[in-house]
Amino acid sequence: MLFSDTFAELIKTDLSTGQVPALMGKPGIGKSSFVEALAADLGTQCWTLPCNQLADKSDLTGARLVPTPDGTSYYQVFYPHQVVAEAIEYARENPAEEPILFFDEVNRAPADVTSAVLTMITLRRLGREHLPNNLRIVIAGNDQGNITTLDDASLSRFVVYRVEPSALTLIELI
Repeated sequence: MLFSDTFAELIKTDLSTGQVPALMGKPGIGKSSFVEALAADLGTQCWTLPCNQLADKSDLTGARLVPTPDGTSYYQVFYPHQVVAEAIEYARENPAEEPILFFDEVNRAPADVTSAVLTMITLRRLGREHLPNNLRIVIAGNDQGNITTLDDASLSRFVVYRVEPSALTLIELI
């Protein structure tokens, strides 16, 4: 599908109904720019988390074992990635908006990061932190290069769009 006004309206409809759009296509064609422009058009904010920059799932979840107050054992505490935490905070402070949390390069991350992102999307929580109902999620990935193939069960969680740029999109990006 080409980036266009019609495509933008499809994505807006998906977001308004709680669906998670997955934009899949070649690297460098404007997927990230499209999502950021979409958020601006919706009058809200977009938080982008480049998943390929996360070393392992603890970078996303912030899961840490900390000692109990008496020091006899440990319990798990979650300190979600700052981008995720900021998106959650903004969504809670702005309930009339539908801000976007954008997981970019989701299939260029280590397998455990991709799995943690998919679990977070499915459960709408990260550790003990529940995602606000008004926080929308979009993912993007590449369909070539050093990628992890998403299985059918993973892809079934999304409205998948195979995207490619139009000549006008490429001209606007230059």
